[in-house]
Amino acid sequence: MIALLSHELTASESGQPTVLDRLLDVLLVLAIRNDFRRSSTAPRWYRASADPRLNAALQAMHENAGHPWSVPELAAISGLSRAAFARTFRDALGQTPMQYLTDWRMALARDHLRTGELGMTHIARTVGYSSPMPSRRPSGATTASRPGPGGTGSHSARRQAPGTIPTPTDTRPPLPA
Repeated sequence: MIALLSHELTASESGQPTVLDRLLDVLLVLAIRNDFRRSSTAPRWYRASADPRLNAALQAMHENAGHPWSVPELAAISGLSRAAFARTFRDALGQTPMQYLTDWRMALARDHLRTGELGMTHIARTVGYSSPMPSRRPSGATTASRPGPGGTGSHSARRQAPGTIPTPTDTRPPLPA
């Protein structure tokens, strides 16, 4: 990897900036993975992704946040009973599967809002909501410490004033490998 990066830095060829960007992205991800593997304080979402059963559910949620996921459906993907899945997920991530999914959807929505490329209605549908207007579902909008490089994955909910849109507190995690 380093040899390829060195070669690309010295060769002036078409597409060089794009190749360097991608190589540096890969190098960064590999460095973060390596650090997380050795760290006892790696984020909960990363540690949970080491369990193939939880990783299957996490990948499904990350790859298709707009799907109307349910605990029984995620449990089936994980190959666990509903109760075993819910318990295992909560023990590993410190929050329920639906709390995690809500946090993930809100992080994605926030990212889309920051880019300004999509309208509110399109963002809402993309992340699994039928309307951009706050609703009673999920009950009591939450803000949470996001799973990801800066978050612990634990959930500390707070009530939002009626009519306000909840916003997560840090960045979304990378997709599990």
